[in-house]
Amino acid sequence: MKIVILGGKGQLGTEIYEYLKDKEEIYSFSHQELDILNYDLLEKKLQEIKPDVVINCSAYTKVDKAEEEKDECIKVNTIGAKYVSFLAYKVGAKIVYFSTDYIFDGEKSTPYTEFDDPNPLSVYGLSKLYGEKLTIEHNPNHLILRISWLYGIYGRNFVKTILNLARERKKLTIVNDQKGSPTYTLDVAKQVYELIKKDKVGIYHSSNQGETTWYDFAKRIIEILKIKDVEVLPIKTEEYPSIAKRPKYSVLDNFLLKLEGINIMRDWEIALEDFLNTYKDILLGEKE
Repeated sequence: MKIVILGGKGQLGTEIYEYLKDKEEIYSFSHQELDILNYDLLEKKLQEIKPDVVINCSAYTKVDKAEEEKDECIKVNTIGAKYVSFLAYKVGAKIVYFSTDYIFDGEKSTPYTEFDDPNPLSVYGLSKLYGEKLTIEHNPNHLILRISWLYGIYGRNFVKTILNLARERKKLTIVNDQKGSPTYTLDVAKQVYELIKKDKVGIYHSSNQGETTWYDFAKRIIEILKIKDVEVLPIKTEEYPSIAKRPKYSVLDNFLLKLEGINIMRDWEIALEDFLNTYKDILLGEKE
């Protein structure tokens, strides 16, 4: 297969590239190399390569900043998604788009399935929902994966933030009334590849299994790495004001993956232990 990865130097794009580079014919482009909002250049590149699959990892992910930069966020996550989807369609390629748990409002108390109605609370969530719709509209051969609380060895994420804070402080105060599913980028890369190989289409929830709070997530990071003399304390959302409103409960149920017998996403704690043990030396020595 010929696979093009857009946003190939980001957290998820890099992981997918590293996982696929020895398995398929991969063309990976960073945002700087190929801006998804540059329609003409994007069309030229895709016409040159004629890929079987285009994986769109390009995204505006600054959730709070998006409230102030609404147009920029929507341009990348929505208009960019439309361009990529349509141009993939023009060369006969499958389009893969990544969405988020933040398309839901968090009013449920049980995990969200693919059949629950979205109701985003933030500009970021809205832009991703729009991106889903336009991706579907412009290419019938679409694969949309909704993922949540992403972390991995590349880029910035919650795990690295906690480790940076643990170097500087003896007490960490972390929100304890928002629930979700921490998800390892490597597991997403593996699941994406399974779905592509099986030529699946449609929307799938693809997060690591189980649920936790940001507070318990942080505690497990500290415990697994055996970091001493750092206390993790729970606080309420109201005590940590942020510009964007976040859902209190955004746990995703990989309902369709399970029904189709193709769910390979692990329990979040098992995935986290694997990640931290694999990259322990790098993570404990790394400082952003």
